[in-house]
Amino acid sequence: MGVANPVAEGRRRLLRRSEPHTARWWSVTRARRAVAVVTAPMLVVTVSTCLALAGTIWAYLSGSMTLYGDARAHLNVARHVTDGLTPGLAQLGSVWLPLPHLLMMPLVAIDPLWHSGLAGAIVGGVCFVYASVRMYGLARYWTGSRLAGWAAFALFAGSLNLLYIQTTALTEPVLIALMVGMAYHMARWLREMGHRDLAMAALFAFCASLSRYDGWVLLPAGLAIVMLWTWTHERRAYATQANAIIFGVLSGYGIVLWLLYNLIIFSDPLFFIHSGASAQAQQVSLAHAGMLATKGNLFESLVVYGWAMIDVVGLPLLALGALGSLVLLLRGHRDRWASVLLLGLLASPVAFEIVSLWTGQSTVRVPERAPFEMWNLRYGLMALPLFAFAAGTLARRWKPPLALPVVGVAILAAVTLNLATVPMTLVDGRSGISSATAGRPEAAAMYLGAHYGGGRVLADDTTSSPLIYASGLNLREFVTVGFKPYYANAIEDPSANVRWVVAVPGDDVFHDMEAHPERFAAFHLVLTDGDIHLYQRD
Repeated sequence: MGVANPVAEGRRRLLRRSEPHTARWWSVTRARRAVAVVTAPMLVVTVSTCLALAGTIWAYLSGSMTLYGDARAHLNVARHVTDGLTPGLAQLGSVWLPLPHLLMMPLVAIDPLWHSGLAGAIVGGVCFVYASVRMYGLARYWTGSRLAGWAAFALFAGSLNLLYIQTTALTEPVLIALMVGMAYHMARWLREMGHRDLAMAALFAFCASLSRYDGWVLLPAGLAIVMLWTWTHERRAYATQANAIIFGVLSGYGIVLWLLYNLIIFSDPLFFIHSGASAQAQQVSLAHAGMLATKGNLFESLVVYGWAMIDVVGLPLLALGALGSLVLLLRGHRDRWASVLLLGLLASPVAFEIVSLWTGQSTVRVPERAPFEMWNLRYGLMALPLFAFAAGTLARRWKPPLALPVVGVAILAAVTLNLATVPMTLVDGRSGISSATAGRPEAAAMYLGAHYGGGRVLADDTTSSPLIYASGLNLREFVTVGFKPYYANAIEDPSANVRWVVAVPGDDVFHDMEAHPERFAAFHLVLTDGDIHLYQRD
């Protein structure tokens, strides 16, 4: 008599338990869901497109597209590929991941789209529309309720904070669209276990890993889901290994490509971590200055990111989303464990943000906590897909004729609350540390644009990117860190290589001027405003 294997026996029980309702998913609901995700979202596309256009028109007319310093820097990075002393893909640099810049690259080559910021708004708008459609489809597919789909869509697309951010060149809309797209295909795979949806989920994880570092957490989260669900719901031998390889290889290839890019261009596969302009270098400086209160303090990290979610997502939606998550997790229905995994996938970027704050790899400041400032408040948007989906699923419990008026009143109340307050992401862009005007570059940019009569400009674009963007000059007129050997030559002998110098306390140019003042003897200070020091050669 053979010895029983408790692991194998447990797996067989799980498989037997899942067989009846797995068959029902295929036979009863597959055709209905196919219609729901193909035809009904056309109205969602129309509404979300109108919302994106309205937000973009407002941001353009109010001059709000380029309020963030990072937005101007992203536009410049994308423009550097085609405009600069040494154009090419190497100008994508290593500080930020390349996909958002590659998407903007053909648009920023057109001067009006670059100078206005519309290049970023076009990419952000497309991502917003896609994410809105998929949010509807995700809730509609998972609950079988059109009302739930519309509720999730309204709560997601009705976020004024997201509506503003999608008009900028910031990278959050790209990652949010990829995250929602991955969740949609992962939800379909959890029920139907088709290889097409598994491959599509991996493709979205691949793209997410090339958009923001927050997206890297989707790879291990997705891989864990694939391995666990296959192990408990698939009878074929080696199915777990096969699905893990399909998902892992496809989704992980983006990170491999990024490491290879850094190795080839910068001779260090981890240059994005080791460079002086990296996020880690910034956090180390803040930690040394005693300005990183969340590092090593899990409670403070939770509180800070909690406030960021309240400020950006909104307390009503957080409460509804928490209730919806609780209902999905506690109800004894057939999808309970699949719902746990799906919510875990959507929650993984939130966990990543909290861990990043705790380990000192990221900075968020909220007006409710000392030092009572705003910085990177928009990171709270990573929680929006999770709570919009979870809150939307509550609508499945309402049945006509009471459902429509109740849900309609709830949506109207959410929209009214949104309209009653100025989006915090907009406030941060206008007056927070994230603002492009925090170092007051506008006066120097206007002076340089008005008095420029030729000659190159030496600048460290890690600090001077807002000024470079606002000057209106072509990027080929600036000698910055990424232009080799022009930058090294200009630092060694500025008089022979440049006519203008932009220095900001703390950047490489400022340090070199302090260390070697004799090299800059021919330059005189023409303007100081805020952190900006502008010099011109005699």
